[in-house]
Amino acid sequence: MDDAFRIFRPGQLTWEDGRIVSVGPVEDDATSVDQLIHVTGGILLPGFYNGHNHAAMTLFRGLADDSPIFEWLEKHIWPVEAKLTAEDIYIGTLLAAVEMIKSGTVGYADMYFEMDAVAKATVESGLRGWLSRGLIGQDDEDDKLNDAIAFATRWKEHPLITPMLGPHAPYTCSPKFLERVAEKAKAHQLGIHIHLSESLDEVAQIRNRFGVTPIQLAAQTGIFENRTLIAHGVHIEPEDIPFLEPMQGGVISCPVSNAKLGNGIMPYNLLQQAGIAVGLGTDGAASTNSLDMFLEMKAMAWMQKVREGKPESFQAQTALMLATRGSARVLGFPGGILESGRPADFIVVDNTAPYMTPDIDTTANLVYAATGHDVLYTIVNGQILLAEGMLTTLDERAIRAEVQNRVARLLSI
Repeated sequence: MDDAFRIFRPGQLTWEDGRIVSVGPVEDDATSVDQLIHVTGGILLPGFYNGHNHAAMTLFRGLADDSPIFEWLEKHIWPVEAKLTAEDIYIGTLLAAVEMIKSGTVGYADMYFEMDAVAKATVESGLRGWLSRGLIGQDDEDDKLNDAIAFATRWKEHPLITPMLGPHAPYTCSPKFLERVAEKAKAHQLGIHIHLSESLDEVAQIRNRFGVTPIQLAAQTGIFENRTLIAHGVHIEPEDIPFLEPMQGGVISCPVSNAKLGNGIMPYNLLQQAGIAVGLGTDGAASTNSLDMFLEMKAMAWMQKVREGKPESFQAQTALMLATRGSARVLGFPGGILESGRPADFIVVDNTAPYMTPDIDTTANLVYAATGHDVLYTIVNGQILLAEGMLTTLDERAIRAEVQNRVARLLSI
């Protein structure tokens, strides 16, 4: 996934201490190594960065599916979330980590609460995490914001954890509260993770209350003066583009969630033409059910083709780029490209399945045919988290059993 999109057949990658040492044709590297892993019929590529998630919401997978978004949130999700303990969130995050590692994700951006529990689970799993405490606040509420800053201070130096601030959305946070979040982010050099322009209801609500779009409101509060991860951006409009162009960060599209909730299709071409960074995410498993980034790549490609009405309007290569270096760019991280000096975050996909045959176009096969079940190896920061499909850091069976027990209590079934 370098700028030339080169493919080496056969190829090799050598890494040491969390960094790639070399990548290219096998005969180009005679470096002495401690261990040699030879995968016949494997495709080695950068791992996926899931740019927007609520990992512990694996606990709510299948809860009130097919409900309208605000009904789903207010009548089903939020009442059950009120019962969650830190231990529940820790276990739910571990389940998400199992799913992500097994389907090729190497890092994820998360917004939730009890974030020390999320960080603990993330570190135990070996994944990278861009973690933010979800903030809902009105004009004079500072307790949650202070908690979020304290969390960031505790974890700021960890090599796998990048703390952020997570104001939920402009319909749950007042403009004055967003202004304070922006000020604190700048003072503590933290990025911001926020839902914006996700649904038509949200856009209408913000226009009616403030006379501007959600993007414009966020800009007015100073949010975009910090590196900002915008989740969804489904209803970004041409009039929003001047507010986004100076911003560091970008937009994370969650095409499966946006389709399932009936919210629409993000205007990728509008953002791409303006040079705004775009990446991919799954959203939480309560709305998208699956944390498989292969599915998000498929959905992104399909839906952009439908939106534009032309099959050539969105390429498989673009989908793969968004899931790897695209999300990494939004996060301000140098991953997503295999070259010397980059982070050793990569995966190996089985290329021997019948639906991967023939190998006329490797990229097209990866995007349109492969699934998360085809991942053989997941390596993060040089640590092998999945080897020949077997987890090395987590006990999947024990985690699944514990989730079943906790969900029975939460839902009283």
